[in-house]
Amino acid sequence: MSNEPTQGEPLTVFYSDNYVVKGLSETVTKSGIVAARIRAGAAGNVRLVAPSPATREELAAVHTEERLRSLFDERGYLEVGDWSAPLFASILASTGGMRDAVNEALRTGRSGSLSSGLHHAGRDYGTGFCTINGLALAAVEALGKVGSVGILDLDAHFGGGTADILHDNDRVALADVAVNGFDAWEPTDTWRHFVARVRTPDRYLKAVESSLKVLKDVELLIYNAGMDTHENAGGLEGVSTEIIQEREALVVEWARKRGVPVLFALAGGYRWDGLTLEDVAELHLITVRAFAA
Repeated sequence: MSNEPTQGEPLTVFYSDNYVVKGLSETVTKSGIVAARIRAGAAGNVRLVAPSPATREELAAVHTEERLRSLFDERGYLEVGDWSAPLFASILASTGGMRDAVNEALRTGRSGSLSSGLHHAGRDYGTGFCTINGLALAAVEALGKVGSVGILDLDAHFGGGTADILHDNDRVALADVAVNGFDAWEPTDTWRHFVARVRTPDRYLKAVESSLKVLKDVELLIYNAGMDTHENAGGLEGVSTEIIQEREALVVEWARKRGVPVLFALAGGYRWDGLTLEDVAELHLITVRAFAA
C-alpha cells in the first residue's frame, strides 16, 4: 500500500455537529465555524465525514476504570463544563474522530479531525479543558495496524497527559514543543522523547525541526496542531501567521518525503488579544489547507 496521498482525492476531515456545544469555551465551539468555512470551500478539496463516537470499551485502553466510572456513571465534571448529555456527546464524538482519522490516514496518506481538548487528559484524570485523551486513543488504534507511532504536539502547552499514558510504550515516540510551561513532563527515553520549551520566536521552527528527528522511524504520525502558539491567540510574541504557515508546511512536507501517513487535530486556539472566534477558526484553517494542498 502506498502512503502517498492519491492524486485528486479530497482530504477527509472528521466532524459532526455533535462536536459543538454553544455557550462554552473555544474547545467545543470553534470547530463549528471551521466546518462552515470548509463547506464554503475556504480550505480547498476537503470533505467532512461524521465519525463514530468513542466507546467506553475503547477508552479502557487509555483511561482507568475509576476515571471512566466518574465520567459515564457518576457524571463528574467534564473539564470544559458541568456534565451534560450534549457536552459528553461532544467529547465522545470528538475523540472518536481521532480514531477514525487514523484509519483514513492509513488508507489515503493523510486525514484530520476538528477535535480539541485532548492532550492534558491523563490515565486517571482530566485537566486543562481536556477530558479524554484522543491522541492516546488514536495511538492505540494505530498500533493495532502498524509497528510504531509518533505524536507531534505543537500546542502552546505541553501534553503531560499524553506522556502520562504513553511515555513507557516503546512503540510510541513523543515530540513536544511548547511555548508555555503548563503540563510539562520529563522525557525518560532520549531516543523516543523530545521535549522543548521555546522562549524566543527565532528558535521556534528550529525546535520543530529538531523534534521531527525523534520521529524519523515512525510508521504513522499524529499531529496536535495548536494555534495557541500564535502571538495573538495566547502564545509567544513574534510567532506570526507566517511562522505558523511555515510550521504546517514543514510537517506536511516531512511526512510526504517519508511516505508516512499523518493525521491532525486542531488543539488549542483562544480568543486572546481581541481575536474573535472567527479569527481563531481562520488560524486553524491554515492546518487544513496545508494538508489539503
